[in-house]
Amino acid sequence: MLTTNSTFSAKHDLDYKIPMYTVSFDGESISYCNHLPLGGGSESHKKYLKSISGLAQKVNPESGSASISSITINIIDYDDEITALLATDTYYFHRKKTTIKAGYMGMAEENMMTVMTGWVTGLKLSKDLIVYQFAVTDPTKWMQRKIFRGAEDSIVTLSGNPINILLACLTSTGDGDNGAYDYYVAANSLGIDTDYINVTAIEKVRDDWFPGDSHYMKITIDERIKAKDFFEKEIFKPLNLYPIIDGQGRFSIKPFKPPLAATEEVQSFNEDNIIGLPKWDANLSSLVNEVEFHYDYDLDDDEFDTQLFYVDSTSINNRGPGKKPITIKTKGLHTSYSPSSMTGHTLDILSTRKDRIFGRFATPPIKLKLKTFFSRWLSEAGDIVPFTHSKVPDIAAGTRGYTAERMEIINRSVDWAKGNVSIELLNTGFAKGTYGVISPAMTVVSASDAENFVVSVADAAKYADLTSPEVQVCDSKMRQRKVNATLLTVNTTTGACACDALGFTPDAGDIVLFADYDDCTDEQKKWGFIANSSNKLGTAEDDAHLII
Repeated sequence: MLTTNSTFSAKHDLDYKIPMYTVSFDGESISYCNHLPLGGGSESHKKYLKSISGLAQKVNPESGSASISSITINIIDYDDEITALLATDTYYFHRKKTTIKAGYMGMAEENMMTVMTGWVTGLKLSKDLIVYQFAVTDPTKWMQRKIFRGAEDSIVTLSGNPINILLACLTSTGDGDNGAYDYYVAANSLGIDTDYINVTAIEKVRDDWFPGDSHYMKITIDERIKAKDFFEKEIFKPLNLYPIIDGQGRFSIKPFKPPLAATEEVQSFNEDNIIGLPKWDANLSSLVNEVEFHYDYDLDDDEFDTQLFYVDSTSINNRGPGKKPITIKTKGLHTSYSPSSMTGHTLDILSTRKDRIFGRFATPPIKLKLKTFFSRWLSEAGDIVPFTHSKVPDIAAGTRGYTAERMEIINRSVDWAKGNVSIELLNTGFAKGTYGVISPAMTVVSASDAENFVVSVADAAKYADLTSPEVQVCDSKMRQRKVNATLLTVNTTTGACACDALGFTPDAGDIVLFADYDDCTDEQKKWGFIANSSNKLGTAEDDAHLII
């Protein structure tokens, strides 16, 4: 979900509002709009913007890919002003950086939301020769360039944390002056200015989900490779990531992960904001119950020495084989490394990757298509959102109706003219298990009142050395019940805990966790991630880290 400011949120939450858009070209003093922003006179804004269209998002984490379509901007050539403007640029605005913002009438431009920053890649005139049509696309075209451009003559070997490898391939210029990851030679990378890469967000993904040496790759290359193919095949697909372009036009990444409702703000979808009835599809064709891994790549023989084939036996026995197995070939993962301390992670990474695929597709996820009010445009592909609808059947329960069911947005497109949003949801099974976070998490065993509850002695030990931490309480589906409660005492002998008033008596199975993941120490983060009720990855004793 896009992050807003308080002024924008106040306007956005009104029942009656008129959308307003502005388009700015880099280096130009005039912005083009459909309504004048607050305080925006003709000296800085002109009402020549006829319409904007496009900007769909679709994600496919299983292939490590995502797509964001271009956006078309229609600007009226009033008194030939746009024609004259184009003449001031040698390239007629080709590759001109363009920023599109959205807000509501009565709002100043600085409070509007940036919905896309891209580059002009197409320019046409309408049939009546009055309106210029600018096609603006995101900067993924950078990824079409090949990297490792000298590998045919001199073999290239990369090793380390795969997210660091990604950042180095994106930014390295060979001069060492383009940020902290500019340490490869220019031929091995893209040399993209760090202004166009959300380095901070990528580092946070690394530190939250692939910290330190928990994920290690060593890749040997003897040919030039298109950057997009290398990133998708060697990094995104094995690690369950996909690329995104944020609202500022910066390249970033997002992990496909179980939802952490306690830490992530999302929009809900229900009968109050859905237009008409959703289209329901059992989605049986999406069945996947076989996964094939190829690793231990041998450059001399140009082949993978090891293949590992996983089958979800319950699914295949009851449903038969699904569509062809998902195949993941990774040259970076090996069962033998130097240093040898990195060797043990590979099979854990592959096994957990398999679990994520089967968790989504061994039981085909219900798919819903719906249209919703314009207010839902803040949601993005990849968000995990609560879905409530009394008329949609829940065939797993044999009843009609979902209540706050956690579903994944895999496709989102906005109709900026008509003011509605098309959404495609997958019910990918997040409600089937108990989900926690990286950090100490305690599960309530019993409770006597709104201030006192009991957890296991092992869980209580996780909080033994903490002084009155703020915690959140979630139900077994990781839906918030209480935020920013203070944990007053923890008895490590009995598991008895006391906190300030929650306003309700906790239920057995409720989860207590840190209010802020960033407050966790490195040692506390090693407690791992509770993927479901029977699969805990990592303990403080074995020093394991999260693997998604």
